[in-house]
Amino acid sequence: MSTSAAQHAIGALKLASLHLDHPSVVPATVLRGACNEAIAHLHANQPHADDLGRLYCSLFAVLPRGHLPHVTLTLDAAAPYACVITNAAGDLVDRQAGKTIEGITEMIRLRHSAGCGEAGGQQP
Repeated sequence: MSTSAAQHAIGALKLASLHLDHPSVVPATVLRGACNEAIAHLHANQPHADDLGRLYCSLFAVLPRGHLPHVTLTLDAAAPYACVITNAAGDLVDRQAGKTIEGITEMIRLRHSAGCGEAGGQQP
C-alpha cells in the first residue's frame, strides 16, 4: 500500500509536534526533510489546488448577491480550473473552465454584470 500525499502531510505534522516537545528525539533536519517531502507530494498530487481558494474568492467578489461559485480542478492542462455558478435557489446559472483564475473571473463578471440577465449569456 502506498502512502498518500495527505498521509505524508499528517506524518510531517506529527513529527513537528514531537520535535517541539522533544527536540533531541527528532532533529530539525529530519523534520525539515519530512515537511519538504510532504509538500512535494501535495504539489505533485494537485499542482493548482492552492489556487482554488483564490478562484472562489475572486468569483464571489464579482457575482450578484445570492449567487454562489463552486470551483474544481480539471484534468485538462489547457484549462486546469472550472466552476459552476448557482443562484440562491441552487439552480445552475453558469459554468466556465479556463487556464487562469483571472480569465475565468473576467468571463463570469462580464456575463453577470448588470443587464445581462440571470443566465448570464450562457446556457448550462
